[in-house]
Amino acid sequence: MQQSLPYDKIYFNYFTGKSQKCIFCFPRLEEGVAPACARKCPGRLRFVGFLEDENGPIHELVYQWKVALPLHPEYGTEPNVFYVPPMLPPNFDEDGEFSEDPRVPTEYLRSLFGEEVDEALITLQYEMEKKQEGKESRLMDILIAKEWKSLFNIPDVKIY
Repeated sequence: MQQSLPYDKIYFNYFTGKSQKCIFCFPRLEEGVAPACARKCPGRLRFVGFLEDENGPIHELVYQWKVALPLHPEYGTEPNVFYVPPMLPPNFDEDGEFSEDPRVPTEYLRSLFGEEVDEALITLQYEMEKKQEGKESRLMDILIAKEWKSLFNIPDVKIY
């Protein structure tokens, strides 16, 4: 099995004076290629891009749709990594019926993402329902990576 993440590849960064594990595949990024973790992720759950790229999916998810959020915004760390809160299948109650209670408690998500998570979850739910009704949803098309090759600067070539 080919490993795409640099686990066990700790190196010492002489500029910061600290040991680090991941450089986000900087040499690949210089060539316009996504990091190995993003390219190899079977669910295409990782997007790589620049916040300033107004034509890119990262900018759209963070600024337009406001569904990609930083962890613990209260610390003011100005992060470079953003997360889309999980939308999981419904939970079951003690009778085995679908419950109204979310599988991941909303209060826990608020502790991770802040109050903005409420609006993000509403947007995600609304757009998911639109897609399920057969309507267009740009947000869902981004999140399911409908045109995934365009996310990684991959030319349209046949794979044998």
